[in-house]
Amino acid sequence: MEILCSIPGINVNAGLEILAEIGPAPQQSFANSGRLCSGAGLVPRNDESAGKIKSRRILKGNPYLKNLLVQTAWVAVSHRKNEFASPYWYLQGSLDRKKAIIAVSRKMLSLIYTLLQSGEFYDWNRGLRLPLCDKG
Repeated sequence: MEILCSIPGINVNAGLEILAEIGPAPQQSFANSGRLCSGAGLVPRNDESAGKIKSRRILKGNPYLKNLLVQTAWVAVSHRKNEFASPYWYLQGSLDRKKAIIAVSRKMLSLIYTLLQSGEFYDWNRGLRLPLCDKG
């Protein structure tokens, strides 16, 4: 619980709700952070037939977890001095702000998976440099 509260944008209530949705050890249920993000519905759908892309929307996934992560991502990007704000402002220039916040939510969930797996706290000075998407 304290691990999640060390991440920018996540308070005690949000941390408890995230743990209730993904469990205290998500690596037992999900092989990698990409699978967890897919279960949360933060990855794009792959509707393609005969080389034509039909949809670029995100998966349905877990609506409670998705809404919670989007809300915490909005809080995190409102403070410009963290690792979630810079990708948001970078992506907002080329994408819609809602699409940019989904990308930040996915980055945040990948960070949550990594921190819970390693048992480390988030270091505000160093920060974990995770890519926007985790191939896996």
